[in-house]
Amino acid sequence: MKITTLIENHEDISTPSLKSEHGVSFYIELGGHVYLSDLGQSGNFAENAEKLGVDLSRVEALAISHYHYDHGGGLARFITENDSAAIYLRRSLEADYLAIDSPDSIRFIGLDRSLLKQHEDRIIYLENNQEIAPGFHLLTDIPGNFPKPHGDERLKMRLEGVTRPDTFEHEMVSVLVEGQALVILTGCAHNGVLNMIAAAKNVFPDKKIKAVIGGFHLSRENDDTVVEVGRKLLDFDIPMVITGHCTGDHAIGILKEVLGGRLQILHTGLVMNL
Repeated sequence: MKITTLIENHEDISTPSLKSEHGVSFYIELGGHVYLSDLGQSGNFAENAEKLGVDLSRVEALAISHYHYDHGGGLARFITENDSAAIYLRRSLEADYLAIDSPDSIRFIGLDRSLLKQHEDRIIYLENNQEIAPGFHLLTDIPGNFPKPHGDERLKMRLEGVTRPDTFEHEMVSVLVEGQALVILTGCAHNGVLNMIAAAKNVFPDKKIKAVIGGFHLSRENDDTVVEVGRKLLDFDIPMVITGHCTGDHAIGILKEVLGGRLQILHTGLVMNL
């Protein structure tokens, strides 16, 4: 299994020509198949793909982890690069997704619904756990065994004029299965990275988790909470924890103290052979 990071917050200092932005996108090569998980917030992922020698036209299936711009904002560009791959989203309410930092600071952070409507023939909305392609599983059944990140509290959804907390029922977990091992892609882990791991363990109790990769949404957590998440990750005995994006650099430093060599930091252009 090979995963190439097409876009991420952190730049590759060895390859300054690659663009970075707040978002993630992963190009996945698994068992002779090619998949894509998330798209960043713009077309930069596609420009990086060309520089990395990655052919987006080969992608057979695209999963967008949730309805936020930094994971699906590059959809229009993907559609111009690939005319056949099925596009998977979780079934959601027809809500506007917002970030509200104060009454005077309200930002729309959702996907372009008109674009989704325009290309509805290519989009498949999931309501249950499903293997969408060989070895590529999307999980919608995410338990609430552990607390969700406090950073979720500023994120809202507006439906029929009413604004309320985002439940994140539009988020999925991507799980890549190869033999007796699996890799978990978290997107932003708004439901909590530990709950996402629990979701994978519920579906695949006899398989070994090789790696957890993605954002953990810990940038607004206090240090004690981040330490506790790190200790729980140790309890799960996962050999590789590869994180960045919305985890936050301070939280990554704390996780590094807890996890030691198990933790790696994501960056644009990072290639993971797993």
